[in-house]
Amino acid sequence: MNSSDDNTIFQGITQISLFSQISDICAAVNVVTSEEELLQVSLHKTVELFQATRGSIFILNEASNNLVLKVAEGMEREEEEQMVKKMGEGIVGVVALSKKPIFVTDIAKDERFENFKSRSSYTTPSFICSPLMVKDSLIGVINIADKEGGQLFKKHEMMLLDFLSSQIALNFRRTILYQDFNKVLQETINLKDKLGQSDQEAEHLKKQISIQEKFASIGKLAGGIAHEFNNPLDGVMRYTNLCLDHIKDDEVVRGYLLEIKHGLNRMANIVKNLLACSRNVAVQSEKIDFNLALERSLSSIDPECMKNNISVVKEIQENMLSIKNFGLERIIINLIRNAIDAMKSGGKIIISAWQNQNTLKFSVSDQGSGIAYDNIDKIFDPFFTTKDIDKGCGLGLTVVGEIVKAYDGKIDVESQPEKGTTFTITLPYKD
Repeated sequence: MNSSDDNTIFQGITQISLFSQISDICAAVNVVTSEEELLQVSLHKTVELFQATRGSIFILNEASNNLVLKVAEGMEREEEEQMVKKMGEGIVGVVALSKKPIFVTDIAKDERFENFKSRSSYTTPSFICSPLMVKDSLIGVINIADKEGGQLFKKHEMMLLDFLSSQIALNFRRTILYQDFNKVLQETINLKDKLGQSDQEAEHLKKQISIQEKFASIGKLAGGIAHEFNNPLDGVMRYTNLCLDHIKDDEVVRGYLLEIKHGLNRMANIVKNLLACSRNVAVQSEKIDFNLALERSLSSIDPECMKNNISVVKEIQENMLSIKNFGLERIIINLIRNAIDAMKSGGKIIISAWQNQNTLKFSVSDQGSGIAYDNIDKIFDPFFTTKDIDKGCGLGLTVVGEIVKAYDGKIDVESQPEKGTTFTITLPYKD
């Protein structure tokens, strides 16, 4: 999104005001006491942000598998009463069923919805609609319509709504967790004989709330990174490609440019993975060969290994099958970098990989300082780190954990203080 697009999308809104409004939506959970109030505040601020006059939020009723209208703006009371949508019914039902956002400039001319008719109460045929998701679970759907002055929505507005919808969904889940937490506390007061069990449930809910808060923080950070980095990254990538098109004979310079391009791609993937981590969804991609992912990872890590007097030993089974690339390279890079940081006096990193008919397994072992027993359960939590501030912010293993979840895989950790650590990743092959 470039600066001219920003001016077109949000005319009359300064960049500072834009970021302030986005931040208000992300932080709405801090000023409400119930999920209904959260939805009302979130919808109102979102409608204002897009300079629209109409909006609604539907929440999935898991018992009936129907979408029930919870809050709305710009709708007649008769429209709001008893409004329920089945999965696949209308625009809201289609978005819920596909779990993907939809952008429509003119529904009358959109071939995807030739059998649908916009409601007569709408003043414009243009709208944006996005699912509210936590991980792969559907929470509901948000719909924004009727821009002021009869203007039409733009595609990049749908992208912004898609980001905001993930934050609203996380906040909604956190609000419910808070209410469950309060119920547990009340049960603790009333049921003294179940005090131990209630305390355990309360601690579990406290941890879940803390994790959701950290993911919400990641979401705001990721949104800022995507906004500030994507435009200059696109420019550098464009000029790199132009240089590659004009360099024909000088293979040395061409090789340098290809390394630059690969590095830029990795930077773009870091932003994508951070966004994926904040929204708890997987970045779908093509299949990748494990050996290729490993060699790419090592090419970016080699200078650090040489600097720290670390050697890498590879024990890779032959004829490895390719696997869906949900971020395999990110897993390998983060695990190797953690191993390097743990071996301040040098040593050996052993990378092993093998497969059976259904799964890919690989491990990264180091001879470093190890992980304290009390910290093993915390290492995948967002922002948890025992490193110096210049060594990382505690997101590396969080990203690893989220990518492994996208594969429906698992991570095993074995560690002994001052003897080393082994991470073993098991990833099922998927079609």
